[in-house]
Amino acid sequence: MPKKFGNGQRLAAPVLAGIIILAVSVSCASHLKKAKIYYARAGQEEAALRTERAVALYKLARFEASVEAEKDPSIQVFLVKGLAEVNLAMWKEAEASFVKAFALGHDPAQAWASDAALLGLAASFEAIGLDDSAGGVYENLMRNSKFRPAVMTSASKRTEAVLRKSLGLTPKEKGKALSALLRDLDKLIEDDYACGLYHYLASQVCGHSGDHERGYSEAVVARELGLSSEIILRDNDNQLVFCYKKLKDLLPSPEKEEFEARHAAWAARWGWPGPETPDWKKN
Repeated sequence: MPKKFGNGQRLAAPVLAGIIILAVSVSCASHLKKAKIYYARAGQEEAALRTERAVALYKLARFEASVEAEKDPSIQVFLVKGLAEVNLAMWKEAEASFVKAFALGHDPAQAWASDAALLGLAASFEAIGLDDSAGGVYENLMRNSKFRPAVMTSASKRTEAVLRKSLGLTPKEKGKALSALLRDLDKLIEDDYACGLYHYLASQVCGHSGDHERGYSEAVVARELGLSSEIILRDNDNQLVFCYKKLKDLLPSPEKEEFEARHAAWAARWGWPGPETPDWKKN
């Protein structure tokens, strides 16, 4: 399941070199402009599945925003700082940044601060083993938050927890828990269909509930829309291949041949060397 970026990661030499080059190229810009550039580039690196670079750039964005905030506090600088902190899972710091942005006149930041505080609370619950309490927070945010990063984080965390817990439930209890979770994911998909993460999560739930047809379809949509990390992409690919194998065994002819041909077209589009071999497995 997806996790937000941590703060203790060390950078590989090629990553560090790339960041240094970027830093030199923006060295004459103001601290706020640098923060915006680093933040925008971090999003690009994240979308390209270059997680280490994204982490480094979010940290740089936060640093530059912090310097600017000391010199010239503004709504913009606290928003950039807070958003960078959200992407680094620095919930307490993000809450403080959004509170300051609200105090300067950005009304939506009040709700963002509240959501960041709740994510920090849930993380604290998890750290001391209060998983059910954390799950309640994530469920509430997933259903009620209007702050997309909070919704995405909560949906990931809740899905991870429910799937893990479902392994120890009776078939009836498992079906009930997975159905409730899928209903909430369906609502997120309806409201934000272009978010690949929600389709990935729905595919995972369908795989656990035995709905391999939808599990396959959701995994295809997730891959086409894009996912935010190499770990999630590979997990989604494994789920896709798993559902493909299940459906291939269950479908009668000629539906089976038609399905295999359709899947082969997707595999070719993604550059897979074979229908059951994602491109990252070829070596």
